[in-house]
Amino acid sequence: MFQRIILAHDLTPTWDDIVACAGEFRALGCTEIILTHVVTVLYLGGMEGALREEGREHLEAQKAQLESMGFTVAVQIPTGLPAQSLNEVARCHGADLIVMGSHGKSPWREAVLGCVTCAVLHNIEYPTLLLPVQVREDRPDGYCLLQGAHLFRHVLYLTDFSDISARAGEYLSRLAPRGISQVTVVHTLDLPPSEHYPPGYEEKAEAQAREALKAVAGRLREEGIPAVEQVFASGRPLPAILPLLESQDISLIVMGTQGKGYIKEIFLGSVAQNVSRLAPCPVLLIPPEAR
Repeated sequence: MFQRIILAHDLTPTWDDIVACAGEFRALGCTEIILTHVVTVLYLGGMEGALREEGREHLEAQKAQLESMGFTVAVQIPTGLPAQSLNEVARCHGADLIVMGSHGKSPWREAVLGCVTCAVLHNIEYPTLLLPVQVREDRPDGYCLLQGAHLFRHVLYLTDFSDISARAGEYLSRLAPRGISQVTVVHTLDLPPSEHYPPGYEEKAEAQAREALKAVAGRLREEGIPAVEQVFASGRPLPAILPLLESQDISLIVMGTQGKGYIKEIFLGSVAQNVSRLAPCPVLLIPPEAR
């Protein structure tokens, strides 16, 4: 399914660990890897050559490491803004998936220039798997950030019944044969203030949403997923989602990058970005089919 993937390397020790256990990516169907490090020189004039050389030396060593695992590997070191550069590399190589960390290398860049991950999410054109960055000292030797055998143990699928949520559901269905054991489908009914709505509107909207949620869960059961649960909540999505992440052993979150409230996403911060920032597990983000 995700045969050709981009590893958006930031040259940190965390990514050394990910590359070391890259065999886990076979659980996603991966056979080809494009090791990519984006050199952003807009505010680092005159340093492009040195940064590119640093990146190439590092990535070429890891290319040999990955090839010894049986992967076909290419190295790309584009110059420019991360979101645009990763999309361009994906286009050129026909990539199926971009893999990146949920936080960037430089805290001051996130504060002054804006979060690199957030920028990518706003401009994403390809499915993207976000891995939560963890402190190296807190992990035992040999620990893998992505453990393929457990990635599909319990998937949390967030839907608002929009076209992009349906597209994320299609990817989930395609992953089902790879060993998904359990899926929890979540919908939150976030209605605007109701003073202008006719009597009974909220009850009707809730009934329709519950029926749609039931239909989504039914389709996933038909895909052969052994256990499918559905969770309905009223109000803003994040307060409903976070308790599930705390109380259940979620191994992967699947969701679209844009929902119905696009204007809200621009001005209030998107659900996708907030979930990606706070989730303790990997997050698979599916963009609109054409952006």
